[in-house]
Amino acid sequence: MRARTAVALGIVAALLFVSFAVYFAASSSILGSPDDFGTSNTSWNGFSVFASNEHPITLRNISALPPDGAGYVLLEDGPSSPYTPAESARISSFVASGGTLIVADGQDAIANSLLAGIGLTSRFSGGILTDPLFNFRNSFLVVAPTVSPSLNNVSSIDFNYGTTLTVSDPGASVLAYSSDFAYLYPTQPGGSIANAPHGPFPVLAEVPDGKGKVYLVADDSLFINSMITRGGNGNLLRDVSTGTMLLDTSHFSVNPATVVRNAELSFYSVVSLWEFKYSLVIVGLAGILAYRFSQRPSAGEEELKALMEEHPEWSEERLRRLREETGAR
Repeated sequence: MRARTAVALGIVAALLFVSFAVYFAASSSILGSPDDFGTSNTSWNGFSVFASNEHPITLRNISALPPDGAGYVLLEDGPSSPYTPAESARISSFVASGGTLIVADGQDAIANSLLAGIGLTSRFSGGILTDPLFNFRNSFLVVAPTVSPSLNNVSSIDFNYGTTLTVSDPGASVLAYSSDFAYLYPTQPGGSIANAPHGPFPVLAEVPDGKGKVYLVADDSLFINSMITRGGNGNLLRDVSTGTMLLDTSHFSVNPATVVRNAELSFYSVVSLWEFKYSLVIVGLAGILAYRFSQRPSAGEEELKALMEEHPEWSEERLRRLREETGAR
């Protein structure tokens, strides 16, 4: 019994040690770099500035969307996995009831599954937007110079390897275009710049949907730390957003560190409950009492001990054998 108890206590101690070790390792990003668009990521590809400015409510599941979208803005940025019919239906209901939806995507164009699911015909092209004249640093960092006057505080929008839009929904309006010099970078074998589609291209659009609106942004990196302060990017977000900001993270791509960290945080949220703490104390006390009672010698053992103290010359082994033969306890 004593050995088994020691083993059990050792296992518990080891699990606690490993748990704390993994938690701190994950928190320190030892298991991997911070996630793209992570609100706690202060690097160039993070959303920490966005989080500080907008104070978004993070959604880990589309089912957590409020049933009435009025007064809310949902940001779907750079999805890494397609949207299911159930997710699209929930988002469609959110927008139809008065919610604002901002969909930002780039060359992966995965967000097209969401546009199709909510009944829109506009799409992200998935091509690489390039401009040799209107850019900063290089031709892939495009500046869109033509912006609708309806965006009060935005004179230009800066893109980082963005794409273009095909806008075809009834009532839709294009809010920003690339310059005439822009083109889609040729990626097919034998392609050439001369034969590539040239601008101007739609890069920002507004589509009415029920009581709400859908904004399409042809770049999923407009609001990351290194881009949100460039051009009118930050002001663009404020101009199209009126209400409580919701950030869907269920379609973000996460690294192993984040998976472990989220599991650890869930574990500690359970451990910190007072019900769990008191239950653990009760179980521990019960185990200690059970162990102590199990170690108490039986009446027969006490008699045997007394006999050996009175007659140390007797053989304890022979006395035990005699007790077994006579059935004594």
